[in-house]
Amino acid sequence: MEQKGTQSLETARLLLRPFRLEDAESCLRNWVSDPEVYRWISQKAMTPQEVFQWLSTAEEAYKHPETYYWAIVEKESGEVLGEILVDSFSSRNGWCELDWKIGRPFWGKGYATEAASAVLRYSRDRVGFHRIQAKCCVGNRASERVMQKLGMSKEGVLREYFQVQDGYWLDVVLYALLCP
Repeated sequence: MEQKGTQSLETARLLLRPFRLEDAESCLRNWVSDPEVYRWISQKAMTPQEVFQWLSTAEEAYKHPETYYWAIVEKESGEVLGEILVDSFSSRNGWCELDWKIGRPFWGKGYATEAASAVLRYSRDRVGFHRIQAKCCVGNRASERVMQKLGMSKEGVLREYFQVQDGYWLDVVLYALLCP
């Protein structure tokens, strides 16, 4: 396995590239400030100040080859419609975790599957991860369907895995793919 960092990837409809400070307006317009995008996760929607602060640190983060974090850009419009990342926190054991968020105006169009497929191939073929996993809250049928389309196998349910803003605990379903 060789850490390669965030490199631009391209699909039929998308460009996956590092985030830039000038992405702030597009991110705010399309996904980061929408509470519905964060419905199934433990994070919360971001304020404009938080978005600018986050994007101002991106350039430094991308200097590290273990950073895998892409803006999902629709080629036709140039809009940043979401994010996808590879959490390589366990790279010494040869595995990683995919995570994505897509703005509500872009739901149901196959963008998450298209972006995740490209990142999965990159993580497997170019970086060399042996195990690639993803998880979502039980009830988040759209994300679970993306994992299935990626060829991942359901491994189980993690009970009361994290607590959301309203104070209640959510179960998470775990999927994974072993790479030969």
